[in-house]
Amino acid sequence: MMALVRWTPYKELLDMPREMTSLFGRPFRSLLGEPFFGLDTLRAPMDVYGKGDDMYVRLELPGIKAEDVDITLAEHTLTIKGERHEDKEIKEDDFYRRERSYGSFERTLPLPEKVTEKDVIASFEDGVLEVKVIGAIASVPAKHIEVKAAGKSEGKPIKARKGK
Repeated sequence: MMALVRWTPYKELLDMPREMTSLFGRPFRSLLGEPFFGLDTLRAPMDVYGKGDDMYVRLELPGIKAEDVDITLAEHTLTIKGERHEDKEIKEDDFYRRERSYGSFERTLPLPEKVTEKDVIASFEDGVLEVKVIGAIASVPAKHIEVKAAGKSEGKPIKARKGK
């Protein structure tokens, strides 16, 4: 069963600069980090890899605190959400600067049906979130499926012939 992923109408617009950059190169690169139509979405680079039977998900989340990250498991889908709220202010005698940075991200991953919340372990250190999903890629032995010829009631498997 496939997991449902929420569709956002602006995703295609947000991905357009990346697509244009991949087609034409550098001229569109400056648009990548800019919010489009006032939408502040963060790009959260995600690495997914396996070690043994376990799956690891790693996200780089600079400027985000551990308490601003939310991980849920619902209907065999792992959802990782987060928000950044940063407000920097510098006051000096002849200088004043204030910068604000806000944004959110959401990433989803389908997981096997056998995974429960007890199988998911998350840790956050130095702006890097690592989620371990125990047993997510445990190998299941392949089962042979017999192919029957149409119109024949006997269940004889079809054998390939060697050609010349």
